Amino acid sequence: MVNNSEPAIVQTKQREILSLLRNPANGNSLVFEDDVMVDPITEEQFEIRNGIPVIIQKDDVFGNNRKQQIAYDWFSYAYDLMYALPLSSLQQWLDELAEIITIESGERVLETSVGTGQQFRNFARCGVDGHFFGNDISYGMLNKCRKNLRKWDIDVGLVQGNAEALPFQSERFDVVFHVGGFNFFNDKQAAIDEMIRVAKPDAKVYIVDETSEFINLPQAVVRLIPERVTRVADPPVDLVPDNMHDVSSTKIANGKFWLVSFRNPSK
Repeated sequence: MVNNSEPAIVQTKQREILSLLRNPANGNSLVFEDDVMVDPITEEQFEIRNGIPVIIQKDDVFGNNRKQQIAYDWFSYAYDLMYALPLSSLQQWLDELAEIITIESGERVLETSVGTGQQFRNFARCGVDGHFFGNDISYGMLNKCRKNLRKWDIDVGLVQGNAEALPFQSERFDVVFHVGGFNFFNDKQAAIDEMIRVAKPDAKVYIVDETSEFINLPQAVVRLIPERVTRVADPPVDLVPDNMHDVSSTKIANGKFWLVSFRNPSK
């Protein structure tokens, strides 16, 4: 149920996100009805937990995705401590991302693994004027994000969903980005294909994750990260479809992260 006691600024995008959702199993648009999201064709219902639609079924989360969901549900309580450590350089990394991820005023922006909302906080700090939405597989991270956004007075719509089967209707976002976690997906190709599907024609897509240099972070930071999160994968340039435009791959944050970006073709 959407909590009407929360500040209006928190309500705005959280209500808007309800009109963007679909059943990931069949693509049917969902409708808000009696405090749940309903598939009007199959009559399947999805709960709304503390204002956050849960468009995911337990049986749909398995393998690495399930392991990461459990890890980050637990880790959500300590996750933001990384950004408070003076030796972590994470704020510098966020600033660099805010410059790279191009967002025009009024554009609709989706982060497919939003975590606790740190990147949206940084966008707001840098004066980025967009309509922000976030998806995550971990309810623990989303609940922490919800509390953070209320504290920071930032308007973001949140949903719990699987980045490999996003709960959004097609061609809804001007910018789609993913920061961290891509290395652990069960199906990396599906995750990229989903980012492309929900992006509008000519929309910008950005994917960021760790390189081998990441494990050389200060031990004070590494100790806060679940062991599974220290694994590394190469930039997935070979998984980007051939019809995408402006495909590029680079390293950021002094080589600790790779970034792959491209643009959806125009219709």
